[in-house]
Amino acid sequence: MKKFLILFLLAFLLIAPAWAQDSTIETQVDKTSLPLGQSLSLSIIYNNIQPPKADVSSLRSDFDVVGVAESTNINIINGKSSMQYVRKFRLIPKREGEIEIPAFDDGQGNLSQPIKINVVPAGTEVAAPISDKSKQDSASPQQTQFSMTGRVNNNNPYVQQEIIYTVSLIDSGGLQGHEPVFELQNNQDWVIRSLGTPEILPLVVQGKKMREILFKYALFPQKSGKLTIPAVRFEGYTLSRPKKRIDPFADLFGDDLSSSLGFTFAEQNPVILRTKPLEIDVKHVPASNNGNWWLPAKNVMLVDSFEPENSKFMVGEAVHRRVFLKADGVLDNQLPEIKFPNVDGIKQYPEKPAFDMNVENGSVVSLMQVSNVYIPNQSGEQILPEIKVNWFNVLTNKTETAVLPAKKILVTENPNLPKNESQNTTPVVEKTPQPSVQTPSQPQQNQNLLFAAIGIGAFVLGILLTLFIGRKKQPVDLSLHALNKQIIDSAKARDLKTLRDLLLSWGALVFGVAKINNLNELKKLVKDSAFAEQLDIINAFLYAESVAAWDDEKFITLFKKLDIEPKKNAQKKDILPKLYQ
Repeated sequence: MKKFLILFLLAFLLIAPAWAQDSTIETQVDKTSLPLGQSLSLSIIYNNIQPPKADVSSLRSDFDVVGVAESTNINIINGKSSMQYVRKFRLIPKREGEIEIPAFDDGQGNLSQPIKINVVPAGTEVAAPISDKSKQDSASPQQTQFSMTGRVNNNNPYVQQEIIYTVSLIDSGGLQGHEPVFELQNNQDWVIRSLGTPEILPLVVQGKKMREILFKYALFPQKSGKLTIPAVRFEGYTLSRPKKRIDPFADLFGDDLSSSLGFTFAEQNPVILRTKPLEIDVKHVPASNNGNWWLPAKNVMLVDSFEPENSKFMVGEAVHRRVFLKADGVLDNQLPEIKFPNVDGIKQYPEKPAFDMNVENGSVVSLMQVSNVYIPNQSGEQILPEIKVNWFNVLTNKTETAVLPAKKILVTENPNLPKNESQNTTPVVEKTPQPSVQTPSQPQQNQNLLFAAIGIGAFVLGILLTLFIGRKKQPVDLSLHALNKQIIDSAKARDLKTLRDLLLSWGALVFGVAKINNLNELKKLVKDSAFAEQLDIINAFLYAESVAAWDDEKFITLFKKLDIEPKKNAQKKDILPKLYQ
């Protein structure tokens, strides 16, 4: 169709006589008064002239341009020809008050007349001019009422304190669109987090049923002084029936055929709403904080747990402790480092903290978990010192301290370790002494050759038996087979940290569970006292300075003796839970 129109215009320009009228330019709007957020149509009409390239830069300071359309009409009456080129813009005002649509140039020195538009607050009823009422279609929809405002629960917070910003969107039920977005100019001034799905409430305004949609955000100012909360922008649309004049069957049947058949075609009417920027005064860190880590929160909790529960401290045996720091109204990166004070007679191995952030009761809640491994190297009564976290209570404007009280523990001797070595810094497991290196005598050489021949024969016989038995048994699980080999290789290399990780993966596979967190959990699943003892010894040596005394051969022997069939119905599960909305 477009190609046809172009060819028609070219042909017309070649054969048509000169234009009978002078070139002019004019502008028209479909309304001169409208509520903020609604759109108007601007038409620029070029008579008897090819228009210049469209330029909307002069409109963008006061309007959002959401649509552009163009059309051309050519008329020949009594041998006189005329051409009319129409360029239409769909505009949405950005602010209230009087706005002027500027004059436009046709490229030949002619200017259109500027037009003044009156923009009233969103949701205000605007009556159509009397001259336009006769043009209104009886099928046009009732005007949809909508407005949007933003408010904060605190306009004088401390720096980095959480403030709740609520966007209230009110409409009569026909407004659709996406979640509002902040028009940020400087991202370094604010950290913004959504507080979940919006809340929809029924509302009655002047006897008319409406609805209020509440979007809530947590805002964290990153510096003190005067700060401006940026405007929030909502883009959406309303649906309406088209005017009868565009019904393709109206001329044929004299009525709105689609309406009589029981269906209509909906039109989208664009809507853009904005909140007004808000200025707040952000306070400095108070002097009463005394130079402590700045943690402006509504509540802070500090708790711990031991694994296994009711742990008994023994020399050379590892005890896991988890410390949890939960803070209401702060981001996870605001949480301070937790330090474990040194204790004579106990080695400590704190791990890297893990963080989580969620929304509870309309506020951001951050959680930090820090695991620490205690390995006593001497028996007797010991005290694990208290752990403290200083924080600032924004509800009372006072500095407070969350405390884990000191814990008195009793470290006992470890029956798994020799008594003469139970007091050493590095736990030692007794191992069969190796003979000193000497030049073997001739009988010894003959005996060694005999043992070597027997070993080679046993090795060959083992391969033959494996091949024979393998024909009758089901195929081996290659992933489990590879895991078993890696476990044995790590044991021989005395790489206990890798060995621990492999054992946890092995346990999850053979017992059909999603995850095993530590060797104590694996010990409960294995139910083999001899192998469980080996897991305790691995725990004891895991953080030791030297593992030379660890008996890898005994571990490998006991590991190979385990008779555990993998769970057939074990299936992979999602490592991470689904994100909350």
